[in-house]
Amino acid sequence: MLRMHGNRAWAWGLALVIAMTAGAAWGQQGEGEGGGDPYLDPTMAPLIVPAADEFAPAPDAAVGADKALMGVGVGGYFEVTGDQKAGLLTPSYRFSPAFVLKARVPLIFERTLQYWTEEASAGGLGDVVLDAEYARPLSAPGSVVRLQLSAKLPTGDEEKMDGNYAVPLGTGTLDLIGRAQYARSTPAHGLLASLLYRKNTPNETITDLGGGDTRTFEVTGADQIVATVFGRKLVGAKWWLNLGLGATLLGDGKSKTTWSDGSPGSEADLQMGGTLVDLYPGVGYALGSLSPFLGLRVPVVTDYDNEFADDERDVAVVFQFSWRPTRLVEGE
Repeated sequence: MLRMHGNRAWAWGLALVIAMTAGAAWGQQGEGEGGGDPYLDPTMAPLIVPAADEFAPAPDAAVGADKALMGVGVGGYFEVTGDQKAGLLTPSYRFSPAFVLKARVPLIFERTLQYWTEEASAGGLGDVVLDAEYARPLSAPGSVVRLQLSAKLPTGDEEKMDGNYAVPLGTGTLDLIGRAQYARSTPAHGLLASLLYRKNTPNETITDLGGGDTRTFEVTGADQIVATVFGRKLVGAKWWLNLGLGATLLGDGKSKTTWSDGSPGSEADLQMGGTLVDLYPGVGYALGSLSPFLGLRVPVVTDYDNEFADDERDVAVVFQFSWRPTRLVEGE
């Protein structure tokens, strides 16, 4: 009994620390102290931080799927850093025990960029992501492998302005994201590992030079490889303690200029490469079919190939929930 109360105290204490960090991050944005954050694109973070239902094993069609687990589901994700407040709604529909479609719709409440001594802020719809996911239960009890393919659509305004300064809300490109995920769960523990690759397409700008001549300028953002491991432990009837570790490898973005009159073009390396490592502590609470989560993304390593890049990244506060029509696992 004393051990259970101690575990609950840890959960309440972590939730309080996260809430205090959220308040600090919220106030920090107005002071212009936000560090350069490579996740300004809100597409990636919700793919990295797992929702509670990702720990749960998939229904097994071979032994008779629970039809109540199929149908509509909804997820929510909200993230606060010193330079961004963003939310994301993820409706989903499970057609079968193995196959589910999702749409990730981001709303950027406020994004702030620093231009020398000036700040520029904007908000609006970001880039919508469409997911197709296939899940296959494994022979080990409570374990599953998922394969996911996502397309990021250029729905965010890539030319959003605040006066004379640009605050893009999207990349203006159609990008592809592939992810493989392994999860194993018991009523008291959960383990989830994933490997993700993002491939960006070029953003093309064509300038009319007159006389039928044009200049084409292409910018291709850095591809990304993200490896993560998350674990969780039940510390009471409904409390979960979560801890995750993520490593992101950023490729080198490219720019390319071509001329319609046949003049020699040029290519340049945008020096976006780097290695980022983040820690994800958090606490979840099971409310039957609703599973809220409160956590942090804490940068522990920031190593950019470009020596002039800002290596200060903000701590991010994350609130997340997932809802499905029925309870997934006892204790979930």
